[in-house]
Parts: sequence; C-alpha cells; structure tokens
Amino acid sequence: MDDQLSENIEELRANYQDKRAEIRELQKRASRVTSTARSRDGLISLEVGAQGQLLGLSLKPGVYSRLSPQRLAAALTDLAKTATADVTEQVRQIMAPVLPPGVMPADGDFARLIPRLPGMLDDEVPPARPL
Repeated sequence: MDDQLSENIEELRANYQDKRAEIRELQKRASRVTSTARSRDGLISLEVGAQGQLLGLSLKPGVYSRLSPQRLAAALTDLAKTATADVTEQVRQIMAPVLPPGVMPADGDFARLIPRLPGMLDDEVPPARPL
C-alpha cells in the first residue's frame, strides 16, 4: 500500500508540475498580446497591451484640422475600447485551455484567477516525502 500511495503522490506531483508549466507558458503568451486600432480615415491609430494599457498613439498631421478636440477625444476613447476588447478576447482564447468554462474576468486580468501562493509557483517543487 505504501508503494502505491507513493506512486500516486508522485503522479499527482508530476501532473501538477506539467499543469503549472502549461499555465506559466500561457501567461507569458498572454502577457505579450497587443492590439492596434485605427480610425476609418487612417488619421489615428493606437496600440494597447494585454491589460489594455496604452503602448502607442499615432496622430497624423491632418487630424487637428479635421476633428474638434471633443471629437478627437471621443475617437481616441472608442479606439481604445475597441483595441482593449480585442486583447481581452485574445487573452481569453489563450487562457481557455486552463480555465473552467464561462470564466471571464471583466477586466481581462487572468493572472488573478491563478493565485500566487508562497512557494506555489516556484521553479522547484520538493519531492513528496514518504508517509
């Protein structure tokens, strides 16, 4: 019985390490996701990162003469929402294999769904001790 229990514990440990490595790789992929949204007239483009943070903004010279400050602000806001929705969907697709069905954080922050408990995601997990 002790040998069988030890084998079961080692199998569980190996499965855990495999799943942990998979999650770590998916989190790395998800953290590199970006999306660029462009206005229809091509005067404005912006890029956001995996959590919707602004990474880049490009305004062509004619934008100031064609749009009022209010319309420019509205266009920027709409483009940011579009790009953020896109990265959220990309991250959802990346993380789907390790998340239960229907789990979708409203803010797109998947990292908080997989808690970092002390020692939980360390590179080395000590081998199970015999009972």
